[in-house]
Amino acid sequence: MHLIKNLLLPILLCCSVTVTARQAPSSGNSTDTTAPRGLYQRVLHYLAHTNDERKHKNLDLSFIGGPVYTPETSAGIAVMLAAQYRTDPADSLLPVSNVAVYGSVALTGFYGIGINSTTIFPKDRFRLMLKASFSSRPDKYWGIGYDAGSAKNDYTDYLLLTEKLQADLAVNISNRFYAGISTHVQNSRAKDIDTISGKPLMQPKQVFGMGAGPFVVYDTRDFIPNPARGIYARIGYRFYPTFLGNNTNFSKLELQFDWYKRLWKGSILAMDFYAEEHSGDVPWNLLAQAGGSNRLRGYYEGRYRDRNYVSGQVELRQRIYRRSGAVVWVGGGNVFPRFDALSFRQTLLSYGIGYRWEFKNRVNIRLDYGRGQDQSGFYFGINEVF
Repeated sequence: MHLIKNLLLPILLCCSVTVTARQAPSSGNSTDTTAPRGLYQRVLHYLAHTNDERKHKNLDLSFIGGPVYTPETSAGIAVMLAAQYRTDPADSLLPVSNVAVYGSVALTGFYGIGINSTTIFPKDRFRLMLKASFSSRPDKYWGIGYDAGSAKNDYTDYLLLTEKLQADLAVNISNRFYAGISTHVQNSRAKDIDTISGKPLMQPKQVFGMGAGPFVVYDTRDFIPNPARGIYARIGYRFYPTFLGNNTNFSKLELQFDWYKRLWKGSILAMDFYAEEHSGDVPWNLLAQAGGSNRLRGYYEGRYRDRNYVSGQVELRQRIYRRSGAVVWVGGGNVFPRFDALSFRQTLLSYGIGYRWEFKNRVNIRLDYGRGQDQSGFYFGINEVF
């Protein structure tokens, strides 16, 4: 255990605040003789007790900081303020709500801030999922289609500024079924474009997208941040009409299916299937994009993009010793313009391994290494990828 804590100490600076419903009165003369002295000892003591059960808590706040690395942004530093809570503390069966506010900077000049939250209202009658972010990211554009992305060094360098907001409000319609409205707003601007002759160019330079539409969810997961069993299935449709400020009319159909099962002690088998289908005149920056930290890990996000995208992955998660665990996964995906153009010879394969450390009870910090056909990347974050 001391080896694990010393390995994590250089990459984590953490502090935690727990707001409890009951607090014992303190005496001005009392001192905590068990509290370690010195920053190093205090951090080690904190890491050893972050996942201790705290009874009667209404709100559990954690501040996490450490290095990050992805193929898109290279090495950098990220900080996150995360919270878990129940909107009805008296209902122990109510799923836990969570919110995370984060910020990061990287050596390439990338910087970004954002918020992700899932709010489960009392009696689980309503659910609100919210994602908002702003980022400035040196990016690469290969063009549209599998063939364009396969040209390894034939890309255009540019700076991408992006503001995003997505809000999904759902109502419980029957036991585990939910239905609601999803809204999405995104504004992207390409700047400092390297206009070398023959390189692919993104047009137009500024892309605004605003859309809304219905979705349906079936959710039997036992714990949303890190499920051990259950199913999550979602199908949604968003329409982006010109009267909402879009330059063209287009739409997006999205399908996700996740499945979780315990195999043996400390082991979870997780499967994820995802698909996107776009119709109409879709702007280049709102097309489906393969890669990133969640699906097809190891590929530069956006290198492969097109109107349609399907992917699948299988991941084995195993608790190894106390709070340490490991994962292995394999997956694949395709981008293609039409379903009759889908070719399995163009499948993008992804596989890798990862380390997990239980920061909070069933909330993991993760370090993954993923490989693609001719790329690889490290990913550092909190919670499982799906």
